[in-house]
Amino acid sequence: MRSKATNILQTGVLLTGIIYIVIGLLYGFSPIYFANIFGIEVNPDWYNLIKYDTFIAPLYHFSRIFALLLAVVGISMLLPLFDPLKYRGMIYYHSILFPLVSVPSLLINGITYDHLPLTICGSLLFVLFLFVGFGLIITRKYAKMGQE
Repeated sequence: MRSKATNILQTGVLLTGIIYIVIGLLYGFSPIYFANIFGIEVNPDWYNLIKYDTFIAPLYHFSRIFALLLAVVGISMLLPLFDPLKYRGMIYYHSILFPLVSVPSLLINGITYDHLPLTICGSLLFVLFLFVGFGLIITRKYAKMGQE
């Protein structure tokens, strides 16, 4: 039987996975649709213009690939749901370390340049960081004893 503390941690892990999957798939498959969600109007000819730009075209395609990588990381967050003790390191890397290094950039640039998508994603990752961090702290004692 799992403790309530473990259930809190697993809720954070599940939310992290869902958010990573949604953001990754939305942006990875259609950056234009992703922009439209935030009210950013993108000219349909924009994609035709970037095809031949030697800087923007690779940047565009790399960003889509990394968005899909985020979706795959979100899918991998299903593993800690079944064995949170065994995959505790994965939780630290994907739910603590990744937001720790990405949130400052997202929030600073989002607020400085008034970009709503950056600010929302940064805030969302910060909330996940706090929630999962809290779950890791309250389950630390159980983890040291080898229990879930």
